[in-house]
Amino acid sequence: MRYIMLLWPHANARYQSETVNLARAELRLMLDRLAPEAEIAAESGLDMPALAIDFPAAPEAQVLSALRGHSLLYALFEARDGLLTPVAGRGEARVGGDLPAILKYKGKTNEMFLQLLVNAALYSGAYWRDAGARLAFFDPMCGRATSLFVAANLGWDATGADVDRNDLKEAEHFFKRYLEYHRFKHALSRESRTLKKGQAQVCRFEYAADPADFKAGQARRLSLVNLDATQTEAALGKNAFHIIACDLPYGVRHDAQLARGTERRGNWLETLLTRALPGWKAALKAGGTVALSFNAQNLSLARMRALMADAGLEVLAGGPYDGFSHWVEQAITRDIAICKKPE
Repeated sequence: MRYIMLLWPHANARYQSETVNLARAELRLMLDRLAPEAEIAAESGLDMPALAIDFPAAPEAQVLSALRGHSLLYALFEARDGLLTPVAGRGEARVGGDLPAILKYKGKTNEMFLQLLVNAALYSGAYWRDAGARLAFFDPMCGRATSLFVAANLGWDATGADVDRNDLKEAEHFFKRYLEYHRFKHALSRESRTLKKGQAQVCRFEYAADPADFKAGQARRLSLVNLDATQTEAALGKNAFHIIACDLPYGVRHDAQLARGTERRGNWLETLLTRALPGWKAALKAGGTVALSFNAQNLSLARMRALMADAGLEVLAGGPYDGFSHWVEQAITRDIAICKKPE
């Protein structure tokens, strides 16, 4: 049986051409878990960005439900006798479909790309069957929390850390207004965690759309932590998260902030990751994954994978894992590296 996945259109024509390859790599990771016998082909007959999926038999409802979570899905159709029958649209957002998109700022990572990054991590680890459950997500350099909002829409508990207090404060104010506007029952708490060097300030939201769920202890959590990425284990503990995903910063601004206290020799991001990855590994549950997107013009995929391996993480390579490189702009060719904590 053939299904057609119509892909989300993008305003930038050059980036649009890249999205088909990105969508294919993400879809292959998903199908390797859900329906490994399925085959993917380009769909050129629609004059629109699309992929075709050939299943040897009718796919189970679980497969179709999972495909609704594909980051670039616009709509899914069954193709039969020259006709396209609508099957499904995008999956339902647990908080709000507009939540990751509303807050605009310079340097923001596209929310659909972050969904791709999260999916790539999810379907590379041991917890993909629990995608609809209450997983724990962490972004160690979350900025204004777009990735956390993506994770919240999956129904997960989301934690983000950053050294920029102003970015975290803006994320906090925005999320509070969003919950109030949409009448979510919520509570905000703060705490300070003492570290060997300084303190980590934590802002935690607990929220639920249904007040009964909130009262029954079923509220989800979203936490913002003012924290250096290298202090993750000390502040947040061991075996705390199922998934760690981050779009690593590109600019000189972050050179001054994130590499604070390090020697200014060589690649500052490489220096930071050398120090941070062991702590991220410790904070990850066994079988959990780390997915990092980065500018491959500054740090190669091979070197990124080497850093992950040096930290004791199992690097995932080959097949779709080698298909995520894509053009973003003149100075940025973005790629994704994924690794797993041994079970």
